[in-house]
Amino acid sequence: MLKKLIILILMIQVFITGILYSQTKSAFSGDRTKFGTELTAYMGPNLNLVQLANLKRFISRWDSTAFNAEIMDRIMDVSSQLSSRQMRPIPHFNDYLLTLNNFIDYKRDISFINNWLKGLSELVFNQMFTNENIDRFFKNSSLMVKENVLFESGIVKWKVKNKSLEFLHDTAIYVAITDATLTCYSQKDSTEIYNVTGKYYPEMQLFRGTQGIVTWEKAGYSRKDVFAQLSEYTINMAKSSFSADTAKLTHSVYFKEPVTGLLSDQAISFATKEKANFPRFETYKKQFKINNIFKGVNYEGGLTFEGANVKGTGENAVPAKITLLRNDTLYLRIRSKEFLFSKAGLTSQEASMSLYLDKDSIYHSNLGFSYFASTRQVNLFRTNNPVSKSPYFDSFHNLDMYFEYLSWNMNESKIILSHARGASLGQAQFESTSYFNSAYFLQLMGLDTYHPLNRLMKFAEWFYSETFPVEEFAKWLDKPLEAVTGLCIDMANKGFIYYDRTNNEVTITKKTKDFLDSYAKRKDYDIINIVSQTKAPTDNAVLDLKKYGLAVNGVSGVVLSDSQKISIYPYNKQLIIGKNRNITFDGVVEAGLFTVFGHKFTFSYDTFKIRLQKIDSIKISVETDKKDQLGNPLVKNVDNLIEMGTAELYIDNPNNKSGLKSLKQYPIINATSNSYIFYDKIPGLEGVYKQKDFYFKVDPFTYENIDHYSNQDMNLSGEFVGGNILKPMRQYLVIQENNSLGFNMTIPPEGIEVYDSRGILYNTLSMSNKGLIGSGSMKHLTSTTVSDEFKFYPDSMLTQASTFNTVKDSSGIFPILSSKNVSIKWLTQKDQWIATNSAENTFNMFENGTTLDGKLTLSPARMNGTGIINLTDSRITSNLFSFYRMR
Repeated sequence: MLKKLIILILMIQVFITGILYSQTKSAFSGDRTKFGTELTAYMGPNLNLVQLANLKRFISRWDSTAFNAEIMDRIMDVSSQLSSRQMRPIPHFNDYLLTLNNFIDYKRDISFINNWLKGLSELVFNQMFTNENIDRFFKNSSLMVKENVLFESGIVKWKVKNKSLEFLHDTAIYVAITDATLTCYSQKDSTEIYNVTGKYYPEMQLFRGTQGIVTWEKAGYSRKDVFAQLSEYTINMAKSSFSADTAKLTHSVYFKEPVTGLLSDQAISFATKEKANFPRFETYKKQFKINNIFKGVNYEGGLTFEGANVKGTGENAVPAKITLLRNDTLYLRIRSKEFLFSKAGLTSQEASMSLYLDKDSIYHSNLGFSYFASTRQVNLFRTNNPVSKSPYFDSFHNLDMYFEYLSWNMNESKIILSHARGASLGQAQFESTSYFNSAYFLQLMGLDTYHPLNRLMKFAEWFYSETFPVEEFAKWLDKPLEAVTGLCIDMANKGFIYYDRTNNEVTITKKTKDFLDSYAKRKDYDIINIVSQTKAPTDNAVLDLKKYGLAVNGVSGVVLSDSQKISIYPYNKQLIIGKNRNITFDGVVEAGLFTVFGHKFTFSYDTFKIRLQKIDSIKISVETDKKDQLGNPLVKNVDNLIEMGTAELYIDNPNNKSGLKSLKQYPIINATSNSYIFYDKIPGLEGVYKQKDFYFKVDPFTYENIDHYSNQDMNLSGEFVGGNILKPMRQYLVIQENNSLGFNMTIPPEGIEVYDSRGILYNTLSMSNKGLIGSGSMKHLTSTTVSDEFKFYPDSMLTQASTFNTVKDSSGIFPILSSKNVSIKWLTQKDQWIATNSAENTFNMFENGTTLDGKLTLSPARMNGTGIINLTDSRITSNLFSFYRMR
């Protein structure tokens, strides 16, 4: 009904228009003989020289045979129509006459002029066209005749090359074009369509084409490699741009056969061909699979061609995909609504990524992406998009990772995780997916009445989905959408939700539920947060694509358990994170009162223990009876180090990583191999007791609760190896009074042999940082020495003896001797026993009153002396006395 009504109204308008035109008196009578005079009168006396010359030229041709009778009648009819429309002499009639003159000047045939006048008559009759529209038609018609220009305005010109134009008339006037080149000029720019066939309708300024070819030459491609074939398209000549929705693109790089799509082009300039962004072509097919667009790089999605660039396109539900393979193994998949392809490589300003590690992956929802074909370099980086600051979610290592830049040279098997390009400092954070900190949890709440994580979970329950629109969440909270959007962005950047900006939806992550359960003590958690701080050129981390180890640099230390006081400090500030937060490192482990130094240490997250594979040393501290101001025991270090062993450190029960349960037995250290204590670094005796000869070989041991430890708790069993002094023997190490590890031995009645049985020690023997010391008596050859302190060294023994006596021997070599307060030095390698009497005491010899004031040297073959011998009736002084037993 509505359609019929519109048609009726239009018919009434046309009818009324015709009546109005018929009622307006024409300036022309229709008499051919009077037309020249009437036209001159209509044009008036105010013409300039050019306009007057134009009029005279027309009248001259009117009076000649330039126009036949039919044409003359049409000219008069149209002139009457124009005057009835009150079109002015200047510029309207002047342009009309100029066009007719141009027809004659450029020798257009009678049919050409006749068709043009027919079309003009229809145009003038149509009230939809203003006088200005008609005048523009005059001017454009002149341009068609003179320059083959279909249309020209202030900024746009459309010109036909290689072919003459022909006016035809069917139901309306049109210009027929066959197999020509159609060029659009706009200011200093242009674009062309080749092999054009179609019709141009001047009254509508529309060109309707049936064929044509657009090339990508201005974008740097050869005509034969890239071009679009057009069919059934329309161009508005008033514009410098056009489109064709039934075009077919031939592209030798991407397609084996032409594909259908929408072509658009415009006259526009570019600084270089590489920066050209026209012509454009968008394929109707949205899923193409193109393998090896670059080596090891495949594409799946729609395609749009924009000048020198190619865009991979997708939709929200089905994004475009780039897959990157190394040695035929898929490592990286990039998804985006739009990729930009060029000869240099690929880029996307907003992409999600999945890096595949075995059956796991590293994922981020919103990053910038680039690929450089010449170097095979892949880059992923944070952008200005607020959501881009969210963490990478790593299901292989079970980490939330915060860093600025990921780069991968696909020729290599390592991926760099580091600071932004050009930055001199880099900070990265690798946080356990089970991480929780109550202070941080409360900090998230700020000054709000309700915690944001609690609000997210409550709304998800109400909405019956953990994915929901931000707008609905804002309504539920009764807060402005902008404020809630900001809250969601902040939560996404902290890893509690995924935020889809395109659909303005969020999805709650496992971390949100874990934080709430951990705070409520319904779930175990850990406090592992690895911070990397580096300076260029050192990268924050390097991922090995062979074994998937993540080598992290710039790590000062990591707290594994605050409740059990377990921390690690890697050498060179580097550690390697393996599957599920396992950590391999060389360095220092602080475990309660034990500090372990070494290499090849491995932390197992599942069992929550550290395998101390190659221990260099263990430093032990003990609690004393003294207290600090808070009532905690003061701690002192044990001087000796336990060295060269293998052990396991059990941090806590694997189901109690948070330490919420107080399990007193942890931490536990279990030495699984022999370890050693050396005494080569005793202050004042450095290098005397050499490691290879003198040490305590500690048995495998286990100690619990090593964060609370006293002197009485230390008791290490093992074998003491005393070099050439003592034969190996079993002992127990305890903490000595001088705060060193050693032993105190009560010697059995039969004594203990020293220096390869050349001496026998009785009473006691001790080892500490004072050295190896005996107390009691010692027998050597026929001598007996009593002392409170025998100091044993590999090459000697020293003592200040209270008594030193010798008895007769069966061979008659040694005399009887007795003495007190004697300084003795036993040179064990030569087996020379050197005794020197004190000032108040002499050596009593032979039981006959003979004394020696000086020095005795006792060896297995003889006894010599030096000094002064006092006899009952004489005194003898000599540098060498030889003594034998009196017969």
